[in-house]
Amino acid sequence: MFGSKRFMNYQRKQLSPDLTPLIDVVFLLLIFFMVATTFDDMGGVKIELPKSQIEKIEELTEKVSILMTKDNLLKIKTATDSGTNITDVNKEDLKEKLALELTKIKNKRVAIMADRELDYGEVIDIISDIKLSGAESIDIETKRK
Repeated sequence: MFGSKRFMNYQRKQLSPDLTPLIDVVFLLLIFFMVATTFDDMGGVKIELPKSQIEKIEELTEKVSILMTKDNLLKIKTATDSGTNITDVNKEDLKEKLALELTKIKNKRVAIMADRELDYGEVIDIISDIKLSGAESIDIETKRK
């Protein structure tokens, strides 16, 4: 009775977990963190902006910014609908390169992001170069106090 063939030939099935849902969850988490991550669009430029009590001026989708570090390094940052481009520039070529970048956008508005440690005369020289390159208005970006 107890030794019948039915119980003797019984083989246990091997159980293996289905990894498809696990892989789906991992890819969903990866996509979530890629979308939720903020990227630094300053291109590795370290600028300590001066502080101000004035609210931020309206954000534009197309914008040209001049980045000035305390080591007198200059960069032109152009933000358009197609992306952000940061170009190194020296002081002598600033007018020509900025005039070329201003032709790519509708509004001729330039923002200055200058380090607070910079000499006042250096910033004024850059402002005059910006005006000579064809900018209609100039914004000075600051941090809120």
